[in-house]
Amino acid sequence: MLARCRQDASEWEHGQAELARRLAGWRASPAVAPVLSAMNRFGGGDTLETCGPLAELFSGESGVAMDFVRSFAAAGLAGLRDHPLGQLPLLHGTRTAAPALVLASAGRASLALAAYDGSVLDTLPPPKTAKFVPRETWVHVLEGSGIADLVLLRDEETQEGRRVLHSGSIDLQPGTVTYRYGRRQALQVRSARGSLVLLRLQRRFPDREPVREYSLPDGALVHQTAARAEDTMLELAVSLLGRMGRRDAVTPLVRLASGVTDPDAGQSLRWQALREALAMDPAAGLDLLAMLATSPGDALARPAAALRASLLEARPELGRSG
Repeated sequence: MLARCRQDASEWEHGQAELARRLAGWRASPAVAPVLSAMNRFGGGDTLETCGPLAELFSGESGVAMDFVRSFAAAGLAGLRDHPLGQLPLLHGTRTAAPALVLASAGRASLALAAYDGSVLDTLPPPKTAKFVPRETWVHVLEGSGIADLVLLRDEETQEGRRVLHSGSIDLQPGTVTYRYGRRQALQVRSARGSLVLLRLQRRFPDREPVREYSLPDGALVHQTAARAEDTMLELAVSLLGRMGRRDAVTPLVRLASGVTDPDAGQSLRWQALREALAMDPAAGLDLLAMLATSPGDALARPAAALRASLLEARPELGRSG
């Protein structure tokens, strides 16, 4: 087989086409097509309760989820047995200890199959941070068992401006179904006996709130990133403009950071634009900080006010310029 593929790529191309055909056949099957139709409605914003075939996958008392996954495994393994060098045309993740396959996606939602390897989890150090992602997540444990930490992000802050985090353990067993509100809840699988197989449904919230990562020991914000791939790409473009010293981009950056260019722009993207504008043109950047600091309805008001005060304390001459 390897020798034939080295000499003629048509063998591999035929295999890929056949795997795609079998996957399409699985998706069109009577047991799967209603689920995917419900996924389209769910990804567009319908509640899970109104998407019956999809909701049924996350009923702990129902065997429908296991039948759904077994039908996928049967179709996929049969295809790979006939075409062992092929790859199913599915998005996949290779996160440490937990590879995942995206079985379906629509709009803001995705349905994935994930498997945690207990032997790999045992080698990992205890987490030092918790990420809070702006999405909601349903998980159905199909096989195996394990322990997860559920970390709760409280609304209150400490005197140092850090967030209050509470955590507790969840016992994961076959049939366990959990829901997680990502803005306030983070789930970290800590251990598994053998393999822990999960069916996972996720849906991003419609706004562009960033992913926030907090230190578990003290609740300090250690990292913030865009939740959407599109925003991440724009952040990289904004950073590149700054590294290139493109002073002609200061005005567009100020407009982006202020929310004028795109009122729906994420906080992380806007903050990156602010930082680059400030670095290239301190006067324009300080004016922008002053404007944002006096906009109480803006999520950047408090950090802008804090940054402006810090800059003026460190460099009083900036406040006298112009």
